Amino acid sequence: MFGHLNVFIKKFVTERHGPQSWSSIIKGLNHSGNFSEKDQHDDELTQRLINLSVSHLNFKREAFLVLIGEYILHYFTRFGYDELIRLLGGNILEFVQNLDSIQNYLRDDYQDVIAPSFHCDEDSVSDRMILHYFSHRPGYHPLVRGFITEVAKVLYKMELSITIISISNESVADEYGHREHVIFNIVAKRIAETPDDLTPTFVAQTKKHGERQIHKEDVDAVKEKLDQIRREFGEDALPLAKFRSAKAKWRAIARITLLSRGFVPNYPEQNFINPRMFIEVFPYHLILNEEMKVIQSGIKIQQMMPLIRSSRTAEVQLFFNLLYPRHTDFTYENVKKFIMCPFVLEFKRDKLVKDWKKRPLLSLKGQMYLLRDRGYYFFICTPTIRCWYDLEEREMRLADIPMWDATRDFLLTDLAYRIGTGQNYTNSFSFNDNTDALGSLSQRIDDKKTDSNEKWNILMKELNNEKQRNQSLYSSFLPRHSAAILSQGQMPKGDYYPDVTALFCDIVHFLQIVGSSKPIEIVNFINCLYSRFDRVTKIHDTYRVESIGDAYFVVSGVPDKVHNHAERIANTALGMMFTSQEVASPVNGENVQIRIGVHTGSVVGGVFGTKIPRYIVLGETAVVASKMESHGEPGKIHITPSTYRALKGKGYSLEERGKIELRGYGTLGTYYLVGNENASIEDIAGRTKQEVSYINEGKEKGTRPIADESEVITFNY
Repeated sequence: MFGHLNVFIKKFVTERHGPQSWSSIIKGLNHSGNFSEKDQHDDELTQRLINLSVSHLNFKREAFLVLIGEYILHYFTRFGYDELIRLLGGNILEFVQNLDSIQNYLRDDYQDVIAPSFHCDEDSVSDRMILHYFSHRPGYHPLVRGFITEVAKVLYKMELSITIISISNESVADEYGHREHVIFNIVAKRIAETPDDLTPTFVAQTKKHGERQIHKEDVDAVKEKLDQIRREFGEDALPLAKFRSAKAKWRAIARITLLSRGFVPNYPEQNFINPRMFIEVFPYHLILNEEMKVIQSGIKIQQMMPLIRSSRTAEVQLFFNLLYPRHTDFTYENVKKFIMCPFVLEFKRDKLVKDWKKRPLLSLKGQMYLLRDRGYYFFICTPTIRCWYDLEEREMRLADIPMWDATRDFLLTDLAYRIGTGQNYTNSFSFNDNTDALGSLSQRIDDKKTDSNEKWNILMKELNNEKQRNQSLYSSFLPRHSAAILSQGQMPKGDYYPDVTALFCDIVHFLQIVGSSKPIEIVNFINCLYSRFDRVTKIHDTYRVESIGDAYFVVSGVPDKVHNHAERIANTALGMMFTSQEVASPVNGENVQIRIGVHTGSVVGGVFGTKIPRYIVLGETAVVASKMESHGEPGKIHITPSTYRALKGKGYSLEERGKIELRGYGTLGTYYLVGNENASIEDIAGRTKQEVSYINEGKEKGTRPIADESEVITFNY
């Protein structure tokens, strides 16, 4: 979980302290600073990055790592892991105990990573626990402290008090076997609880008559449990008498506390399932003694490995390879250290029956349990089968998987999905009197290698299609440059554009149209009009920023800086004015009238928002263009002096309107854009079957025939 520490540090520094701080840190690191989740970095680089960050930000090392640990939680929840984290456990103890299982699912993606391991003592409870943390990277335990503290506060409204009991270095394997073992003492209390509303945890904590707040049957259950311990093990075995140190006494109290919370388990005096039935119900399991010999195994394991039935020589290391936890020797003490970690064992080929010699090896994934009365380990497991292809490669059948095993459900769900999508081995098959069902099915199954390649090709095709859809979606509401940056997982930066041209358009008497028409008529009317406007903007390569109501906003020169932005907007305005005559008002059926205002100046543009990013343009230019539209006349394109100067002498027909009073800007001499002398209005609107290529500074350079009238004509400016 903490393998991408460099990425977390980069995000934390950039977001909390600004990009300039990160740039200063990278200068001293002698590194580009482009850390990715897919990259693997040596620990020396990470240590230097931490030291530089601590020095630049004026933090203590431990405090900085605690902050990074807290930030990791918010990073994960921001990028889609919030549901996984929220549902990992019902309290902080369950959350910590299940961290290892999540890391087990990532082992195939990060095969070289030695993941840290977490487990709590068996007598830990939700508000008091002893946490054991193992990591091959020493010195990072403050990350764990910050992460767990933030999880408890955000998810469970608990405040943690964490102290370190001990830090030691242990060896669990000859190669890569070094582990730092940190033992945390964790005490949790609920945040912002008032004593009047708080039900006491212990009888000793109650106020006068407070014992009435605890159910009498719970108190009786505690007494009965204490009497049972006294009878079976003697007076010294009582929790409060057994532990003499103050540090360990709370662990004994925690056991009593667990009973006082309304749940008392019922333990039968004898086991009602006999050994023969047990190995059949659990066909994949092992029981290991203190010498790590297999003294009991499931019937399926015995069928595949007949020699394992001899308990005298059945040492587990002779029959299985330990795949996970990685780089860990399969010893009794190591199993105890990683007891909460999922274990993955792989069959050794030389111990399998002859029929298995040519099949791919099978692995078992499961959990180790300590049988406290004898000190044995009980490994309950299931075959690692991910799909039907895995099952067939090993010549196994669905019957080889227990009915209670969820693997069956996954396989059947996968089969139903492939049938529904047409990716099954056979879409249909029939039987006759002389054909067996299984024989008919097997005849229709293609070669396994070919089927694997086909499935791979299908997956790659689907992936490419999804990438194209994603890119198309971004490109529909973002400029090309910004969409390309977002597709790479980066956030486009805002920028200042000193010379752009903006266009605002609205519909004359739009409020009266809305008040006199049905909603569906308004929607169809706007959609019909704006579809034509969108086509014109695509022809002249201008960018539609936003449409709110009847306000249609277009810019050129943002974010792609072009020198002829005024000409592009002028042709866009003329094309919009022309195509608007093709749309009738839903009120009276007459051609709709629009007003357009244009201004040339400077703006600031950038992408806003993370969930639904939108490109926004801000600045005085947008405001003035809007005012030119509102102060204009129906059916005319109203432009400012700056746009007039940009278009003058480039083949446009311009008329002087005279001076107007523009609120906030005083008296301003404005103009009307009437037409384009170098091209017909049909050419500008893309109605002709030829490509117009010019910049309003000369005649067109060439034409080409177009097969489809619906093809969008693009001006080559």
